[in-house]
Amino acid sequence: MSITISTSIIDVMKSSNMFRLAFLIGVVVVLRLEYLLAAVIVKRKAREWSANKVRIFTARVISLTHATLSSVGCICSLSSDPHYVKEPYDYSTYSAQYIFLFSMGYFIYDMIDMYIHGEALYSKEYYIHHSLVLTAFSIILRTGKLFGFAMIGLLVEVQTIFLHLRTMIRLTRYAKKKSRAYNALIYANMVCLFVFRHLTTTYLLYVMLYKDEKCPMPLRAFLVSGLLFLTYHNTHLTISMVKTDGFFGYEMQSVDEDHADPLGPVKVKKS
Repeated sequence: MSITISTSIIDVMKSSNMFRLAFLIGVVVVLRLEYLLAAVIVKRKAREWSANKVRIFTARVISLTHATLSSVGCICSLSSDPHYVKEPYDYSTYSAQYIFLFSMGYFIYDMIDMYIHGEALYSKEYYIHHSLVLTAFSIILRTGKLFGFAMIGLLVEVQTIFLHLRTMIRLTRYAKKKSRAYNALIYANMVCLFVFRHLTTTYLLYVMLYKDEKCPMPLRAFLVSGLLFLTYHNTHLTISMVKTDGFFGYEMQSVDEDHADPLGPVKVKKS
């Protein structure tokens, strides 16, 4: 009887892992199809745009999709279930793993996409960021621990919505008009940068360094290192957008398509 039960449990685990793998691959495929469809639409709607500008705008459409869906899943989970915050290490749910898998699928897709378009050499910060997140989520899904920690961490995607909207509008003529709507967007982006990126990262560092007593030391060291890199990444974003968007005494700058991304161009043009 015990052998039969053990075999059944193993079969269920294998089936679950296969389903999760299929879901992960499905996310990558769907995002790729969305990219191809978006590229066709953008080319038709903006015939005067260069191929490079179409590429940058289309890539942001996919990033915006990920940020929006991840934010909705994250906020719904945190607002409906307080255990994510109360028990960030031990608590886990079935639904949460698919929110994490969706983000993993996006990061895998994005790394492949940057490689295909020859942007890998100039996207090291993105590659490091994506690799750290993929490793962390893999460990979390493997161990079934730290679901609350990861769910809180996904709050950064709320700010990413405004970040990608900002970049997309800067690629169009509307940013030059400096309308009230655009000004509201860049102010919302800056506020969310501090609330959902800096505050979230600082809180997670506090949890890892002072509050949590259950996380094994090697895993704790990895997570702290990842959070410190994320702190650098967030600071880089903040400094860039403060200068470009005209905060704290700086003049708002007009940028071309290659510098619409706050982390700088991801592809160097041939002279």
